[in-house]
This record gives sequence, structure tokens and C-alpha cells, in this order.
Amino acid sequence: MYCTHCGREVASDARFCPACGKSTPLWQAEHAGEAPKRIFRLTSDKKIAGICSGVAKYLNVDVTLVRIFVVAVAAITGFIPGVIAYLVVWMIMPVEELIHAPHTEPRTV
Repeated sequence: MYCTHCGREVASDARFCPACGKSTPLWQAEHAGEAPKRIFRLTSDKKIAGICSGVAKYLNVDVTLVRIFVVAVAAITGFIPGVIAYLVVWMIMPVEELIHAPHTEPRTV
């Protein structure tokens, strides 16, 4: 089998091309129909808005590391740009509980 991206030969059981990293038809067939991973603000593990916890869940890292990184970047660049960026992300990033909440019909008595 050959890679459709770089043209190099790839093992028949490979899921990615070792030269360029492009997925093979085998991997694409295994993951057909899967929804792409999405990023959300988490209200269950939040300090302010849940942005850091959502990023940590998306990246599969500890939330403390993300919070330390955010504070360090804000301190290095000056706190005003960091606060503005945080507020913009707060308005843009969807909340996980609102999107995944089950729809319930109103009860009539």
C-alpha cells in the first residue's frame, strides 16, 4: 500500500504513514462516523469560568498545569491582555452541561 499524501510505501496494517503522518484508509475505515473531539467549558471543575478545566480535559492533562501556564503567560505578557483574552474565550467557548443536557418534556398534571 502507498501513502496518498507523500507516495511512500506503507505497511498494509499501518494506520498512519511513518514518513508524513497522514492517516491510511485502514484508520479512516475504523474511525468513520466518529464525531470530532470538541472543547467545552466545564462547570463541574471550575475556579472562575471553567476554561482551564475544559482545556485540560481536551488536552488530557492535569488542570493545575493549565492554570499555572495561564497565570505564567498572563504575568509575562501583562495581566490586561490575559484578562481580555480570558473574557473573549469565556464568551466564545460553549458550556459542556448546556450542550449535553438531556431534553425533557414539560409535565402536565
